[in-house]
Amino acid sequence: MVKRVAEYLPEKRVDKTGNPKAKETFLAITFSAWTGGFLALADNLITSDKGENMTNERTNTGLISALMLTIVLPMSFESFNDWLEEDYVGSGYIFQDSYIGQQLTEAQIQSALAGLNDFALIFYVLGTFGFLASTVLTVTLLLCVGELSTDTGCEEFLRKVGRGTRAPYLLFMAGCAFAVPAVVRYAVSSRTLPGLIIVCLVLLVMSFMVIGFSYFYVSACIRAHNRINEFEELNLSNSEAQQDVEAWFERNGKTGGAVQDCIQDLSGVFEEKAQNSELIINLDNLSQQRVAMHYHKLRAASVAGFTDLVSTMNTPPKTTIGKSNKAKENQPPNHA
Repeated sequence: MVKRVAEYLPEKRVDKTGNPKAKETFLAITFSAWTGGFLALADNLITSDKGENMTNERTNTGLISALMLTIVLPMSFESFNDWLEEDYVGSGYIFQDSYIGQQLTEAQIQSALAGLNDFALIFYVLGTFGFLASTVLTVTLLLCVGELSTDTGCEEFLRKVGRGTRAPYLLFMAGCAFAVPAVVRYAVSSRTLPGLIIVCLVLLVMSFMVIGFSYFYVSACIRAHNRINEFEELNLSNSEAQQDVEAWFERNGKTGGAVQDCIQDLSGVFEEKAQNSELIINLDNLSQQRVAMHYHKLRAASVAGFTDLVSTMNTPPKTTIGKSNKAKENQPPNHA
């Protein structure tokens, strides 16, 4: 039994859908965030806008991947190892002049330069082709969805592809690996110990903020998905709709509320204070039509009654001048 948005209306029973729920454990949410599992929450549900949702998700992924590609690709050619080279002969290396480099011998620095060069190159290549592949696969998916065009076709496409729809997201996350050599560069560019400590603290704090907020957003998405797909829509019989609309009109009819306000007030509301949750359970299509029908009947009756009242007030009273004159003519003359 759920309450109604309009608290004066009686509670109604709402059945559960029986749809499978996504796991809400810490490990499951973390795994879903890093692998894009939360993007496939509604793949097994029958919805009327699945094609549109899939198009919007892939479009956003493709646009961001293309934007990041324009940033990482020039960096991979120009800036990935400039901190490991001399500006001119004898100028020294940024790495050599840093606090970490001062703790190493010349031989150790020379042996580390080659390894750091390849280390940065590998991650920049991973970032470049990760964003490039994400963009290309997104375009391919959008073209496939555009060819199918219908929601039924998109549902069948999702069944055939399965988890493959998450490939652009996985490649996008792989592309973000270009930030790893950037972190190393910042660390080995600090020339003092306090500067190195502050840089490391900033990097750690920002990294934990990204991880923490990502977990928070994905967990909220999964819990909201489980909640909104837990209950069926609220159904009202014809007599229940009539009674509820009449009760609503007694409270709101004089204020001239619209039919959308009536439908909203007749909806159900499921509250769970422990999780700070308040879910609005909408009326199904048939119930909305029944509510609209009774609403317009009562509204038409109230408008017709008001029109009759105005017509009565504007109608002039009947005159009896003719009858009074005839009565005067028939009176005998007064000879007094």
